[in-house]
Amino acid sequence: MMNKREAYLSALKRLPIDNPTPEDMAMLCPHLTVEEAVEAFTIGSGEVACPPLKVRHSFQVIALRKERVDNFTGSESYGKVIPKYLSLPFVRTDKSYADGRGQSIDKPYKHMGKAMAFAEANWGNELVLDDWKSIVEFYVKDPTDLINGRPRITAVFRVALSRDFNEIVAEDYSKPRSELLDDAISQIALNPFVSQEIRGRRGGFEEHNCAHCGAGLLVSSCVSCGHKFRDNGCRSGWYTPLSRKMVAFLRENGHKFAVDPEIAWAKERKSWEEDCLKHEEFLKRRKKLLKIGRN
Repeated sequence: MMNKREAYLSALKRLPIDNPTPEDMAMLCPHLTVEEAVEAFTIGSGEVACPPLKVRHSFQVIALRKERVDNFTGSESYGKVIPKYLSLPFVRTDKSYADGRGQSIDKPYKHMGKAMAFAEANWGNELVLDDWKSIVEFYVKDPTDLINGRPRITAVFRVALSRDFNEIVAEDYSKPRSELLDDAISQIALNPFVSQEIRGRRGGFEEHNCAHCGAGLLVSSCVSCGHKFRDNGCRSGWYTPLSRKMVAFLRENGHKFAVDPEIAWAKERKSWEEDCLKHEEFLKRRKKLLKIGRN
């Protein structure tokens, strides 16, 4: 039997819901009675605050969009009637950030207090404050399974880091980059509802990795296993493999790597060690030249 959080998450996964019934509305509002849910959705803006799944002092906002005619030229449904449906944005309060410096909500939402209180009472041990510094979205793609020449996406997940991502990739060379990422991971989310909660209103970074071996994907090939694919011209590549925590997380969620990611990690460490030696040699030459200059 599902607990209250699981039942609520199951209801969220049904979104968007066309022509919702009172029962649909009630399932999405476990903090309200059926009558309260119907009234909240059908009177006024139709936007209702619903419980958060992961971030404390935040809430999902579910909106009932009214029936309308699609007047967007070029749309496949142009001229057709779009039925009323329930959809999902997301809202964070400034209290959801550990330092209290987040963006405040732009307006009050119906039943926001009840929504946050319900989550606190029923799964408060799973709620956290946002104390991370940056968000990275990872696209895991399989270069052995191409669609129109491009690798099929097998998973998309977000990682919350306790450090600035730019600092990790451009300024810190104390460890291989995947190990630095592991040290900084605060949250990992595969579920899109939880993923949106941990992002909040901040921007994020985007990286792409191989579903076959875990290595980084360049614009038209995998760094490690070498499988090639068509460049979509919309992104840059990188060499960093998925970290150990990321691989463990994906495996826990059913992903299977055809090639052990240990191979990609070994290549990354070897490259890092070679770069360290080159840097040491550069410093020695520089020190020698400076000494000659002083003489």
